[in-house]
Amino acid sequence: MSLFLRRVIVLVAGAVGGLLAWPFAELLLGVQYAFPSYLVFMIAAGAVYGTFFGLSFGSVDGITGGVAARKWIGLGTGAAAGLVGGAFGALVGQGIYLALGQYLLQRPDARFAGFVVARGIGWATMGVFIGGVEGLRLRSGKRAGIGALGGFVGGLLGGLLLEYGTHAFADAWWIRPAGSVVLGLLVGAGFATIERGFLFGRLALLTGSLRGREYPLPPGRTTIGGAVGDTITVANYTEVSPKHAVVVADRAGMRIARGRGELRVNEEPVEQAELKYDDVIDVGTARFYLKRP
Repeated sequence: MSLFLRRVIVLVAGAVGGLLAWPFAELLLGVQYAFPSYLVFMIAAGAVYGTFFGLSFGSVDGITGGVAARKWIGLGTGAAAGLVGGAFGALVGQGIYLALGQYLLQRPDARFAGFVVARGIGWATMGVFIGGVEGLRLRSGKRAGIGALGGFVGGLLGGLLLEYGTHAFADAWWIRPAGSVVLGLLVGAGFATIERGFLFGRLALLTGSLRGREYPLPPGRTTIGGAVGDTITVANYTEVSPKHAVVVADRAGMRIARGRGELRVNEEPVEQAELKYDDVIDVGTARFYLKRP
């Protein structure tokens, strides 16, 4: 699976997450009177959206990586991060709006814009949680930072459009489902675009059952091995150990080092080596080809 197809799946995941969240958000809207306050209602609605977005985006790594166990891990961690992020984002958005209250009271013409911007920042906060969770799970601060930045940018743009549309065209029945889908698409686009801008390269698998899959190399450490916790998991290949090899990418270039198993670069055994595009890397029976981003 190419990185291009992976990005398409990220966009689809965002759209699906928004579409699934919409009917549940409508149910909450129908019983809004039962909530003790509007703030509590907003937190609950944010949690619903965040959970479904987290589930959808959390499944991407397992689907694109071909490792079944990571699908369930991604679903669980994604849903948890989304629930917390959605609830916290709603709280942040409402807090910003209330903090602007005095100014907005003096400028009635700015109330609409203030509400849209405050809620947009709330959606961006949700995106930060969802975008950063995969990097945190892999214990990579740089991956988490890139994901969080992508989530913030996509969440902000999508949130602004969603809030503007649902308030400017409140009588249109289709605006909320359409806005939910657009929000998910833009969060996914934020992830994909920001990640692509930071990539140093990509590793394409040339052998075995996962042949044809491509893995991004962003800044920081990328572990290759047979454990579910490795960044690139090739568990169904023989002679592959957990943390078999480590790739480090930074401004100085890309380097690979032997971990717990034998490592070959261009068919030569190495302890560590500087990498360049078109290198062939053997990790057990898994053979990778280093390509440009």
